[in-house]
Order: sequence, then C-alpha cells, then structure tokens
Amino acid sequence: MRTLRVLLAIIALVGAGCEAPVTTSELVMDDFSYRPTTINLPADTEGFELTLTNKGTVPHDFTVDGLPDDILVDLAVFEGASLPYPLPALPAGEYEVYCALEGHREAGMEATLRVS
Repeated sequence: MRTLRVLLAIIALVGAGCEAPVTTSELVMDDFSYRPTTINLPADTEGFELTLTNKGTVPHDFTVDGLPDDILVDLAVFEGASLPYPLPALPAGEYEVYCALEGHREAGMEATLRVS
C-alpha cells in the first residue's frame, strides 16, 4: 500500500510539470526590471491584450526582438501609466523582450516572451 501511495505521488508531481503555462495578462515595469520575467502568451491569437503597467519613476518601453520581419512590437509607457496593448497574432517561439530606452536594457530590464 505504501508503494502505491509513493507511486501515485510521483505521478502527480510529474503530471504537474506538464501543465501548459498560465497566460500572462499584465507586465509590470519597474526601475529597471519587468515582472514577470517570463511572459506567456497564446500563439496565433489576434488582438490578445497585454496590460503594460509602468510603476517606475521614468518612462519605459516594451520591445520584442526576433519576431518575423512583418511584425513590430514596440511601445513606450510613461511613468505611472497603465494601458492595454492589443498584440498582433504572434507565431509560437521564445523571443527577447527589453526596454529600448538608453541604458535600461544594460541595467537589466529584460524578459522572455514565450508564445505557445
């Protein structure tokens, strides 16, 4: 009986690791970081809204690198502002996100966009 319980516990743990990532609906910008550092979005979903909230004391930017040439994702958000940003349909993959304002990326303002 004990062996069965241990086996069921292992199966439960393995199964928990296989769940799809939870979709991110808000990205918070601080001085000088993003929260969360991994943004999970659904692939090929037109008009998905990601709320960008700047809790920092200076403007910040949301730039995504590595997307196909015909897709541009780049938006500045002033300090204290929060706005919904309807994203274009993005292909599955992992992309670099960073603040393109001078010195911000170098200060650590980077994240990963995981589209699946």
